[in-house]
Amino acid sequence: MSPRNRRNSRRSYGNVRQRTAGRWEARYTGPDGVRRPIGTFESEKAANAALARVLSDVYQGTYREPETGDVPLREYAQRWLATRDLKPSTLDGYERLLRRWILTPLRSPGGARQLDLGSLPLRSISHTMVSEWYAALLVATAESAAAWLARGGGPSDAAHVRGWARATGLPVGDSGRMPAALWEAWRSAGSPAAALVESRHAGTVTGRTQAAHAYALLRTICGDAVRDRLIEANPCSIRGAGQTRPAERVVPGDSVVDAIAAAFDGQSERYRAAVIVAAHSGLRAGELFALERQHVERTPQGGVRLNVRQTLVDVPGKPVAFGPPKSDAGRRKVHLPPEAARALLAHLERYTGLGPRALVFATSAGRPVRGGNRSSMFSRAKRRAGAPAELRWHDLRHLAATRAAEAGATLAELQRRIGHSTVAAAMVYQHATDDGDERLAARMAENQAARRASNVVDFPGLSR
Repeated sequence: MSPRNRRNSRRSYGNVRQRTAGRWEARYTGPDGVRRPIGTFESEKAANAALARVLSDVYQGTYREPETGDVPLREYAQRWLATRDLKPSTLDGYERLLRRWILTPLRSPGGARQLDLGSLPLRSISHTMVSEWYAALLVATAESAAAWLARGGGPSDAAHVRGWARATGLPVGDSGRMPAALWEAWRSAGSPAAALVESRHAGTVTGRTQAAHAYALLRTICGDAVRDRLIEANPCSIRGAGQTRPAERVVPGDSVVDAIAAAFDGQSERYRAAVIVAAHSGLRAGELFALERQHVERTPQGGVRLNVRQTLVDVPGKPVAFGPPKSDAGRRKVHLPPEAARALLAHLERYTGLGPRALVFATSAGRPVRGGNRSSMFSRAKRRAGAPAELRWHDLRHLAATRAAEAGATLAELQRRIGHSTVAAAMVYQHATDDGDERLAARMAENQAARRASNVVDFPGLSR
C-alpha cells in the first residue's frame, strides 16, 4: 500500500497514539471529513474500545457530530413551532405555554437561582435538569393559580354550598335555587370550602393542569429533537408529569337546560335556540356558531339535520375566522330531535338572515359570536336560572352525548354523531347517571317478565 493510501486509510478509520506515560489519545475522522479527538485514556485498550464504539456508530449510520445539539432550546422550539401544521387555536395555546412556562426563566424551588431552560443547548438538557425545572414549574403555576383565585376566580359560593351540604348529609339538588335556610347554615358553619368542590377544581386551584400541559409540550419538542438526531434520548421522562385527570363534568338535566334557555332574555334572547340545539345535537361551540343557513337541511320525512362543514376559529387578539372541523370525523350530518328542530326553525325565521351564507346564530349585526361574549351570556343566564356555577357551555355537548347513549346509541353511532375520530374519545362523553341506571334496571325486569311469559319450552332436566 502506498504512503498516500495508508494516510487515507488512517484518516478514514481513526487511530490511537500514546501522548505521555500512561495516557493514550484516540482520534477519528467523521463522515463529514473532520478529524476529531475522542479523548485521552489510561490505557491503549480503553482508547481502542472508545474508538471502536465511535466507528461502529459511523458504520451503522447512528453517528452524530459532537456539535449536534448545540442549538438552544429557545431557537429549536420556535423553529419547531413554525414548521408545524397546527390549527390557529392550538398554535395560540402552544405559543402561550412556551412563552409563559418553558422559555421564561423560573425560580428554582430553593430560590437560589433562575432556571433558564430556553437558553440551554439541547444536548445539555438532562433528566435531572428537567426534573428541577418541573419542580419549579409546579411552584410557579401554583402561585399563578393562587393569584387567579385572589382575583375572584374558582368555584362559586353556590358550588361550595352544594358540596358542603352533600358532605354533611343535607338534602340539596344538583341545580336550581337552594333554600335560604341552607345558605344561612353554610354561613353559620364559617362558609367552608367543600372538599368535593376543591377536588373538582383541583387542577385549576393548584395549577397542575397548566404544568402538565407545559411539560407535555416540552416532551413533544424534545421527542422531535431525538427524531431529528440532535440529541440521543428524550430528557423528559418523569412518570405521570404530562398527564391530567379531568374532573367528572356536570351533566345538566333537561329542566336545567330549559331554565337556562328561558333565562336568555332581552338582547340575548336571539341565542336561546342555540342552547337548545347544543343540548340535543352535541355540536361543539365552534361548529354550532359557524353554521350557515345553507347548512340547515330539511329531510324528506320533514325532519331537520345539520350539515357540519366548518368551525369558528376564535383566537384572542385576532379577527374571527372560519376553518375546517377539528378532524375529518367532524364533517358530518346530525339529525335533530323534534324539540330542537322546532326551536331552530323558529329561530331561522325570526333572527337569521335570508342569504345561504348567513350565520344561523349571529349578533344583531350578523357578525360571528365570539367565545368570550358567549361565555358571558351563558354565565348570566346560569345565575338567573339558579344553575350550578361550574356548568360550562361544553357540558351541553356532554348532555347530548349522554342522552344519545341512553337512547341506545352504539359507540360507533355516538362517535359519528359527536364527530370523534376514535371510540376512546367518544367514550369520554358516555356519562352514567342514576336515573339512567334505574331505567336500565326497569328494562331488565321487563325483559325477564317477557321471557317468563313466553311459550319457550325448557329441555327436560334443565331449569331456567
